[in-house]
Amino acid sequence: MELGACRAGTVARIVRVDVDPAARLRFGELGLRAGALVQVTHDVGAQGRVVAVGADRFALDSATCARITVEPATAGTVAGAVAGAEVGAVAGAGATR
Repeated sequence: MELGACRAGTVARIVRVDVDPAARLRFGELGLRAGALVQVTHDVGAQGRVVAVGADRFALDSATCARITVEPATAGTVAGAVAGAEVGAVAGAGATR
């Protein structure tokens, strides 16, 4: 299904990002790549979606949402991703610059 079909609160796994190679590279740098878990945080109707990838949020227009294919995430996948994010946050908590 297209990312644009997802409602707020939906957690999904990206299956495919159908954009030109330069855009695909940039999306990948942002974490929007095949296999990534995203959560739709805001459904802004025909204008697009706001999605969370980890702690980051991105506003995507409807044309871009139509080019991102997702599948529903399973409960186990979501729990594992949340646990991984928490471990990363704890590991980075004592880091200094």
